[in-house]
Amino acid sequence: MCAQIDELPDSHDAPAKSGGGNLIPVIIGVLLAVGLSAGATFIMINSLKPEETVKPIITEGGQPLDIEPSGDEKFYELNDLITNLGGPVKARYIDVQLKMEGLAGDFEKILEQNEHRIRDKALTILGNYTYEDAQLDGFQERVRIDLKKGFSGVLRKYRDGESDLIRQIYFTQFVIQ
Repeated sequence: MCAQIDELPDSHDAPAKSGGGNLIPVIIGVLLAVGLSAGATFIMINSLKPEETVKPIITEGGQPLDIEPSGDEKFYELNDLITNLGGPVKARYIDVQLKMEGLAGDFEKILEQNEHRIRDKALTILGNYTYEDAQLDGFQERVRIDLKKGFSGVLRKYRDGESDLIRQIYFTQFVIQ
């Protein structure tokens, strides 16, 4: 009796091995990697993208105002600015009339709507000068600079970047008595 050594075990005795059991974790890993890289790319693109600058539209009384430079010089006159000079002698006064220049599309309309603010600021500035200040050389230029600064503060919300709404101030009358 010879026994065969190469007998194969019966198929019911050994468990069957399948090769697809490790495929699901690999698929999940690939999907997570793709999702994470897509999310990181989206975040980087959005952080490097320049912000869109939208000019705010300023409305006064329900109507939008155009503060964009039109290229044309526009003028607005402010008359009858009369006030007492400061100091011990209150009998002295200053009488000024102005012509203001700007480039905004609705320059006249903006100044007309804010005339009460501009007039108040001008009278406050002019009333702070004394008669002795008025006797100094360059007084008129000092007044022009102070008025321009004061008006810039009053019309701050109408500024386009760093440029002021009022480009230049001209005196059409400048009397000190």
